[in-house]
Amino acid sequence: MRRFSGVLFLATFGLVGGCGDNGSDTQGATGNMMTTTLPPLTTTDPGTSTGTVTDTEPTTTEGTVSATDSSTAPTTTEGPTSTTEPVDTTAGPTTEPLTTTTLSTMGTTGDTPCQEISVTVQPVKPNTMLVLDKSGSMLQKWDADADPATPDVTRWYSLYGVVNQVLTDFNGSFNFGMNLFPSKSALGEYKNTACLVNDMVEVPVAENNKDAIIAVLPGQSNMTIAGGTPTALGMTAALTHLKSLDPTVPRIVMLVTDGAANCSTTADTLTKLFEEYDANLAPIVGDAFTVDSIPTYVIGIAIDNAPNPNVQDGNPNMINPYEKLNELATLGGTAKAGDEKFYSAKNAIELSDALNAIVADAQSCIIPLDSPPAFPDKTIVKLGATEVPLIADCATENGWHYVEPMPYMAIELCGTACGDLKIAGEADVEYYCDAG
Repeated sequence: MRRFSGVLFLATFGLVGGCGDNGSDTQGATGNMMTTTLPPLTTTDPGTSTGTVTDTEPTTTEGTVSATDSSTAPTTTEGPTSTTEPVDTTAGPTTEPLTTTTLSTMGTTGDTPCQEISVTVQPVKPNTMLVLDKSGSMLQKWDADADPATPDVTRWYSLYGVVNQVLTDFNGSFNFGMNLFPSKSALGEYKNTACLVNDMVEVPVAENNKDAIIAVLPGQSNMTIAGGTPTALGMTAALTHLKSLDPTVPRIVMLVTDGAANCSTTADTLTKLFEEYDANLAPIVGDAFTVDSIPTYVIGIAIDNAPNPNVQDGNPNMINPYEKLNELATLGGTAKAGDEKFYSAKNAIELSDALNAIVADAQSCIIPLDSPPAFPDKTIVKLGATEVPLIADCATENGWHYVEPMPYMAIELCGTACGDLKIAGEADVEYYCDAG
């Protein structure tokens, strides 16, 4: 058995003919394997000579298919095992390699072609929306590096730096997009203009999108960002965009905020607009997860585990923002174990750790296949030299399974195998034929 390796997801891969049981090197002796020899077909113009091509195809599964160049005159050999055709060399030297697209690879499967290949594959890139709080409170300063001897910086300064770092490190592993709430046109006043959010996301999801996102973000040292906390509107725009994308590719929201949501679209007074919690947010996050399989990861910046005071300050009164973010993480399907369900950051170090942990968790373990295997039960998946077992239940077992029973166009690694894939970054998938 002979196999060529290649890249399936981002590049072309080589195929090699042959049919045999997986792992067996003795099938040729029993007539269950055919080796295909594919040398280049080279013709030259020696003046007046005429080259020939001999195409030999044995009638049994033993032997080889070969293409050779001959300098003899054209001849025709009767019989089923060989044919000789003249080649016109008047056009000058040419090189035309034969490939598996020009020769049928016969196996032991009747009329079904079968090819054994080994490919290196990479997980699919999740479509991910960063939904970022740009409210006026993000200009409050904090001890970003947990060092009282260094100057404090704004929360926005820290968020910008961490987002830039995550985009730099994972630009090739995720398809990122970004949305701001409120929009950059929002004003710092006790009016509806503090709650403006664009209907369309600021930056749609795309590959290698770091530069496009950084270009739209307010500058790291910006001191003019303003507005309320219209989280529901920001999430609605982000989810509308994600729902327009291919549902077979994982879709994810990473929500970063420093407070509880206000700016409800159902508020009928300015007081309710800013001083009441927006109860519309929870079902938006919950439906995205349960109906559309879009999880929401929640990061809270400087969130105190205590109720807000009952004062007119633009923060929802008498609710505990810590509990509200715990609720969102639970509804969004990303709750951490323990009492703290969301990712809480008291400084820029913890903010960076939180986003990096989320990105690591959100990396996909679904691997697309360029084409379905002819014999799905013969497929072997390896991480390095370690074979990964085929399993039935991804929720409880460690191994791999087909994402759908038919048409076998993707596999998923589960449990510890998923974690190992995230570290390795790729897996080897080997297709085998049935020995018959």
